[in-house]
Amino acid sequence: MANLSLNDINHNVKYNTLNGVFAILASNLVMPFVSVLAMNLGASNSQIGLLSSLPPAVSLAAMLPGAFFVEKFARKKKVTGVFIFLQRIFFLVLALTPFLPKYQVWFLVGMYGLMNLPGSIAGVAWQSFIAGAIPSEHRAQAFATRNRITSLVGIAITFTAGQIFRLTPDSMDIVLYQIFFVTAFGLALLEVWYHLNMREVPAITQRSQPGLRAMLGALGRERAFLVFCGCSLLFHFGWQMAWPLFSIHQVRNLGADETWISWISVVNGGMSFLTFSLWAKFIQKKGNHFVLFVAAFGISLSPFLYAASTQIIHVVFINGIIGIAIAGISLSLFNSLLDSVPEEGRTVYIASYTFLINLSATVVPMIGIGLLERFGMIPAMVVAGTFRMLGSAAFALRYLALARTDAKKKQGQPAA
Repeated sequence: MANLSLNDINHNVKYNTLNGVFAILASNLVMPFVSVLAMNLGASNSQIGLLSSLPPAVSLAAMLPGAFFVEKFARKKKVTGVFIFLQRIFFLVLALTPFLPKYQVWFLVGMYGLMNLPGSIAGVAWQSFIAGAIPSEHRAQAFATRNRITSLVGIAITFTAGQIFRLTPDSMDIVLYQIFFVTAFGLALLEVWYHLNMREVPAITQRSQPGLRAMLGALGRERAFLVFCGCSLLFHFGWQMAWPLFSIHQVRNLGADETWISWISVVNGGMSFLTFSLWAKFIQKKGNHFVLFVAAFGISLSPFLYAASTQIIHVVFINGIIGIAIAGISLSLFNSLLDSVPEEGRTVYIASYTFLINLSATVVPMIGIGLLERFGMIPAMVVAGTFRMLGSAAFALRYLALARTDAKKKQGQPAA
C-alpha cells in the first residue's frame, strides 16, 4: 500500500480541521436545542428518553450491513461523503416539524432517530478513512488541534444562538428553530466539501469479503479488541444512562431555557478548548490508555455533582469540569479503539464496537428514565455515576495489564 507524503498528511490535517469546523457549526445549531424544542412542544419524559435511545436503535439496523458495504471500497472518501450528506439532509426535515398540525413531538423524535441511519454508516466510514488519512504518529496532535479549534467555534455558535433566543420574543422561538436548522444544512454542505478535498491512499481490502460468521469468528480472536469493548461498554452503560436525566433536570427541575442551555454548552466547550493541548501532551507522555481512565474518572463525577445541584448556575460550573474530561475522552477513546483493531477489516471492527455501544444506548437511557420515575432524580443519578465509576476502574485495570505486558516484552519474557 502506498504511503502518504508529509505534504499530503499536512494537507489532511488542515482539511480535517476545516471539516470539523463546519461540522460543529452545523451540529451546534441543532443538537443542543432539540430536547428543549421537544419539551416546548409538550414532550413527555419517555419521549425525551427516546431522543437519547432511538438514534442508536436505528443505528443497530444499519451499522454492520453498512460496515460490510463500506469495507468493499478501497477508497472510502467518497462513500463517506455521501453518507455525511444524507445525514445532514435531515436538518431540513427537522425544520418541517412546526408545520405539522398533529404529532409534532413524535415527528421530531422519529426524524431525529432516523437521521442516524445514514449517520451511523458515515461515522464508521469516517473513522476507517481518517485512520489511513492521518497516521497514528500524527493523530494525537492533529486531533488536539482540530478539537481545540472546533471547540472554540462551537462555543461561538452556541453562545450566539443562545443570545439570539434571549433577544427575540418567545413567540418567535419556533421560527428561530427553523432558521437554525436550515442554516445548519447550508453549513453542512461546506463540511462535506472539505471532507471530499482530503487525500487518501487505498485501504487494505480483500478480493472476496468473508461471510458474517467468519468475520465474527475473527472478531472473537482479537483479545485486545474484546477487552477494550468490555471496558468501554461498562463505562458507556453509566454514561448513557444519565443523558436524558441531565436534560430533564436542567429544564424541568432547574428552569433552564435556551439561553441557559447555550451558557452550559459554552462553558463545557470552553473548558475543552482550554485543555485539549494539555491532554495531547499528557497522551504523548503517558499514552492513550492511561489518559482514557483518568478522563473517564472525571466524567464519572458529573452525575453526583448534578444530583447535588439546586440551581442552574451550579450546572454551568459543573459543565466546566465535564468539559475538561470530555476533551480527554475525545482524544483518547478513539485512539485507544484504533490501537485495539488490526488494519485489515478495520471498518468492520469499528462498526462492531459501535454496534455494541449503540445497542447499549438503545436501552440504557430508558433505564435511566425508569429509575427516575420509580425512585426520583437523585437515586437515578447516583446509579448512573456508580456505573461510570466502575467503567473508569475497568479502564484502569486494562491500562495496568497492558503496562505489565509491555514490560515483559521489553525484558524478553513471553506475554501471558
